[in-house]
Amino acid sequence: MDTLKYKSIFLVIALLFSLSIYANQEYLIGFSQCSSGDWRAQMESEMYRELIFHNDMEMIIKNAEDDAELQIRQIRELVAAGIDLLIVAPIEIDAIEPLVEEVYQSGLPVILIDRKTNSDNYTAYVGGDNVLIGNTAGTYLADKLKREGNIIEILGSLNSSPAIERMVGFETVISKYPHLKIIDKVYSNWNNKVVLDSLPSKLQSNSKISAIYAHTDFLAAAASEVVRQVMPDNDIVIVGIDGSPEAGGGIELVEKNVIDATLIYPTGGKEAIVLASKILSKQLFNKNNLLQTTLINNQNVKITRLQYNTIQNLQNDIVRSKDMLDLLGGRYKTQRLLLFVLLFSLVLVIVLIILLFIALKNKNIANYRLEKQKESISKQNVDLKQMSEQLEEVTQSRLSFYTNISHEFRTPLTLIIGPLESLITKTDAKSELNKELSIIYRNAVRLLRLVNQLMDFRKIENRKMQLKAGVYVLLDFMKGIKECFSDVLKQKQISLEITCYDPKIKVWFDWDKMDKVMFNLLSNAIKVSQKNERIQIIITGEEDMVKIEVKDHGEGIPTNELEKIFDRFYQVNKSNSYDGSGIGLSLTKELILLHKGEIKVQSELNVGTSFIIKLPLGNTHLKEEEMISINMQKQNFISPVYADFQETNTIEDHIRTEKTLDLLNEEKAVLLIVEDEPDVRNYIKTCFDLNHYIILEAEHGVEALQIIEEEGPDIIISDVMMPKMDGLELTRKVKSDLRFCHIPIVLLTAKSSLEHLLEGLEEGADSYIPKPFNKQHLILRVRKLIDAQRKIQEKYQATLINPKEDKGISKIDRRLLQRISDLVLDNEYSEKVNVEDLSSELGLSRVHLYRKIKKITGLSVSEFITQIKLKQAMVLLRRSEKAISEIAYQVGFSSPSYFTKCFKEQFKMSPTEFRDNL
Repeated sequence: MDTLKYKSIFLVIALLFSLSIYANQEYLIGFSQCSSGDWRAQMESEMYRELIFHNDMEMIIKNAEDDAELQIRQIRELVAAGIDLLIVAPIEIDAIEPLVEEVYQSGLPVILIDRKTNSDNYTAYVGGDNVLIGNTAGTYLADKLKREGNIIEILGSLNSSPAIERMVGFETVISKYPHLKIIDKVYSNWNNKVVLDSLPSKLQSNSKISAIYAHTDFLAAAASEVVRQVMPDNDIVIVGIDGSPEAGGGIELVEKNVIDATLIYPTGGKEAIVLASKILSKQLFNKNNLLQTTLINNQNVKITRLQYNTIQNLQNDIVRSKDMLDLLGGRYKTQRLLLFVLLFSLVLVIVLIILLFIALKNKNIANYRLEKQKESISKQNVDLKQMSEQLEEVTQSRLSFYTNISHEFRTPLTLIIGPLESLITKTDAKSELNKELSIIYRNAVRLLRLVNQLMDFRKIENRKMQLKAGVYVLLDFMKGIKECFSDVLKQKQISLEITCYDPKIKVWFDWDKMDKVMFNLLSNAIKVSQKNERIQIIITGEEDMVKIEVKDHGEGIPTNELEKIFDRFYQVNKSNSYDGSGIGLSLTKELILLHKGEIKVQSELNVGTSFIIKLPLGNTHLKEEEMISINMQKQNFISPVYADFQETNTIEDHIRTEKTLDLLNEEKAVLLIVEDEPDVRNYIKTCFDLNHYIILEAEHGVEALQIIEEEGPDIIISDVMMPKMDGLELTRKVKSDLRFCHIPIVLLTAKSSLEHLLEGLEEGADSYIPKPFNKQHLILRVRKLIDAQRKIQEKYQATLINPKEDKGISKIDRRLLQRISDLVLDNEYSEKVNVEDLSSELGLSRVHLYRKIKKITGLSVSEFITQIKLKQAMVLLRRSEKAISEIAYQVGFSSPSYFTKCFKEQFKMSPTEFRDNL
């Protein structure tokens, strides 16, 4: 029995130890909020959203409702509750500062948010840069008023740091302009009733008021109400602060023209939680964390609202996904705990049975126990595998969702970038509007590049990223890269030097992917380089590899950060180097590994940074499917728009193409646009001059086929992803149909990778243009395809061409023309071969046959038959001694005189003269 007791105790201890594994260390954060309101509610909402990603942290919020004594009591209550860190938004500096110092000196970390104290006894501060906000407001009003006018300033409580700093920042700028004066101030103490009571008399006593600067949007709205009542006809510029996107907030006030502008005052809620996490986990952090501001007026309020709505939707999706994962995780933990309890109970029962019957059935009971344990473990493995598969399915669904969202961004980006290009080319290059449009354009292209990088990451994760390597002269490739950066290098006065040990060395690599690698490395090098510095690309050999070094002379990267520089979404903390989304360098490493190469970084603070790439020489390291043929290799470097750096004139040079194209000298071309998105379809339609094109429209491939059969367009522009019938299937059906295979097809799609391009061309598409597309590129491509078609017609009209030798038309069309030629020549001495005969033999209607021959050759069916006969007659005149009249009847002309007339019209000489010349 003693043995039984000891074994039972041991099992209980083992169970308790197993349960302790699930216990996580948690931190409790106390937040003392000074006031309530939409802006404060947004701060708290941001905190709760960020806490989703910190499972080891919980937060208690207490709101003082603008009562300093209440806030003091609440802070003491939070400390007494055993919090690990205190976040405070002080109501008043003098009242709260002593308590903050007391808590800090007791050893408890203290984070000040939004408002500061006069003491340095706190752990960290996070909030808006109120001096910068004041400066920005002053600069805006100075520009708006053309540096002349009178201003009334409505201040908040001067016992709070935001009001003091906003006043100081504003006055610093205004004091620079002698004709711009702050003639009066309203001390509101954050109370709009004070504004309503005090401002009317100030406006009446100072009739020449040009602007009002209010320390909050709430105060600015009250000022606007007073202005409308007291001076309804006076156009006073009103500027507020906060820029809240909520109902009644600053963004809505600007949208409704209640105020002229607002400055976004970041809440700092998210940043406070991130900072608290760093402090509690003993990570490095900055003591003072000032958040930047943005001015919103009627020029950017719409896009700001759109960006906020998009971000809000994404945040909601993240919250829902996290809730689902938490639910599944909770179920998983509960089931696992239950499994351990059941397993423990089972083992205990087995032990008791063994002890009771050990004398009689020791061997049988031992075998029985082992069998049961085996079954339990097998069941556990099955259950765990099912749970793992379910979690993997949820994760993949979420990643697919984000990938699809990123993919869908391409269509609206088409409708943003396309019209922007048109607007930029139509506006004066030196105008303010052109500069603002260029800023929008640069960031739209930057967003497109980020979307492409996200999609590349998804391909890498799913192992769908394929290498399409060709052999290229490495120095030529690098010179092309340098040329693409020439404008920004000239603008920043930075030199880029390329040194290569062998100018003719050839390397196998994927052009597009290596382009992305060099773009990321050079763009980072340019960002950290100062005026008159240089960047070097040094190419050297190393056994069976080529080494490419990209070297800058910037501020460098701290040693402890180097090993993390290629991690996904990682950003260097204490440097402005290599800032951004944290995607570029990680993607760069993945692309180099795809080439079977390697990349590393070397850096020294205040000296510079070198990224070193090593690529294998030859192609023995590549699989057959990873290499492309010579005719598929890029012969000219066409790099993406490097809009992150370029100024207005550079973007215009990129967008502007020749505005004048040769006008269509003949009848209008019939253009069919197939696109399920009405906005995109209408935008494509506006790209083409209706004086030269007849535009037909279809929403999907099924409708397009009906229009093609009825109208016979000259060219088709089609999207790829459409309902009912997509663009690839439409291309397949058109190019495989004898009636329509001559019609050129241009595919537009958001799928821009080389794999998708090859897929489109494989189906028979004549051109493949990724979204978002350049308007002039599309116009020029369509024009060239129509010109090519008409040149073929001109060749047929000018001379007789053997269909088998003409490479300008498809194989199906060449076979059709050869079939018609054979049918005509098989009926020698017959003049009765006509359209009806050919239509019956070929299985085409008379209308489709006429339309087909006309589109390919520019000739009617009768004219084409005549050309076939003349060609045969020319052969007979060369090779036989028959009389000309006999030849005329043999090839099917009704009389020798008519034959002579047709021959002379075609060859500018009679049959007799032709034979004599031989």
